[in-house]
Amino acid sequence: MKFGLLYLPTFDAETHGDSAGLYRDIFEQVELGEALGFDTVWAAEHHFTPYGGDIPNPPTFLAALAQRTKRMRLGSAGVALPLNRALNTAEQLAMVDAMSGGRVEIGVVRAFLDFEYKALQVDMNESRERFNESIEVLLGTWANESFSYHGKHNHFDNVMLRPRPVQRRPRIVVGTVLSPESAVYAGQHGFDLMVIPYAVSLAGVRKTVDLYHAALKESGRDPSDHNVHATFHTFVDRDEATAIAAVREPIERYVQYFAEAVAGDTWSKDYVGYEGIVNKVLALKNFDVMYDRRVLIGTPARVHETMGMAIEAGITEISCVTILPGLPQAKILESLRLFADEIMPRYRD
Repeated sequence: MKFGLLYLPTFDAETHGDSAGLYRDIFEQVELGEALGFDTVWAAEHHFTPYGGDIPNPPTFLAALAQRTKRMRLGSAGVALPLNRALNTAEQLAMVDAMSGGRVEIGVVRAFLDFEYKALQVDMNESRERFNESIEVLLGTWANESFSYHGKHNHFDNVMLRPRPVQRRPRIVVGTVLSPESAVYAGQHGFDLMVIPYAVSLAGVRKTVDLYHAALKESGRDPSDHNVHATFHTFVDRDEATAIAAVREPIERYVQYFAEAVAGDTWSKDYVGYEGIVNKVLALKNFDVMYDRRVLIGTPARVHETMGMAIEAGITEISCVTILPGLPQAKILESLRLFADEIMPRYRD
């Protein structure tokens, strides 16, 4: 089992002051994570919203983290491929790979917030097409000194990507929340998968993993050779009541920020099953729903129980979401230390 830190940070003025304060907190957590033995750090992309919008460009953020770490691998979780030019994404990630000595892992998503598409003037109905083409462009430009591509949205000849990445075949992780098509696509192409248990429950994750494993097998691949990466909101304390008291309100506030981000409930043809997501999200404001094995919150014993259920659901890699609105930095750092001491050692190879 590998463990990471994942940042889709909900900015909260009362907690962070300003964006610079948020970044300082993340940098401190990552530097501690490196010392504690966490394997990876991931940065997710969002735009124009407190729900993750303070990291609009994961490669830029990962470049900063590359200078603050020596061992941890650096992942996008993910780059919203349809919202970006494919060649720009390829060269930005290549730059991080070069400056980090080949430590980049590439998580990719389609993005699902309609206002991001509108503001960036991208047709949401083209999300799947643009996503698929961008993957092909990224892999082609990294693998070849010179690469040509002719698709519906990308046309170029003999592009020589600079800088050259250290890795020629990077790890690709496809993120999915509610789209079974994404899990099937990941399996068909031999990519790893990222799932979001808090949004769908571990039972929902199990169904997604089954689809993914079936697609891997159908394409002639062994599921044991591929990882299922899950993100969990994480807070550990030796006393259960203390842990719950610390995070109940921050979790509820986090969900409220999420609900506000999807309030438009507007989707294109490529987002079947997303209709009514606002009500699904608002249901998570009930802390007891989240606490029911959708998060790694509580005592070490409880977290171990949830870890066991996650493993049974097919999860092989976990990243901890630590930043919650209203949760003080000192408590987060204390929780990370306890997690590293009491949780991680049991699951190491």
